[in-house]
Amino acid sequence: MKKSIFWACGLLLVGAACQTESLDIQRTFPFQLEIDAFPTSIPWRKPTSVGFGVKPDYLTLGNSYTLSWQVAAPVRGELWLNNKVLAPGGKTVVPATMSRLLSDTLTYMPIDSGSHTLTFRVFDSLGQAKDTTFTVTAVK
Repeated sequence: MKKSIFWACGLLLVGAACQTESLDIQRTFPFQLEIDAFPTSIPWRKPTSVGFGVKPDYLTLGNSYTLSWQVAAPVRGELWLNNKVLAPGGKTVVPATMSRLLSDTLTYMPIDSGSHTLTFRVFDSLGQAKDTTFTVTAVK
């Protein structure tokens, strides 16, 4: 009986001595912003569509993604996400997907001719942001 108690105490001490690592809680969840390339030249006042998607490394419960966009002044344009108009600087929630297919569609229509610099930014619910910028020329 004493021998088994000594063995149990010995195993407990060895187990406690081996436990030197602390528990790390992951607070950031990596994701990618994937957009098909806009053509370098697009027709003026004609909508041009490309595929768009937010691709997390893995899906997490409660993590949402928000899209915002800007067009550099002085030119103007309209952007739609899945046929819903987005105001410049406005934010809209976008779904994340693990699929290789780009599930959403961005459509841009230049109101002015000339060079348009479009910046897209996606935020996750933890505050991480991913940016991408395209320059397109709207020709009459």
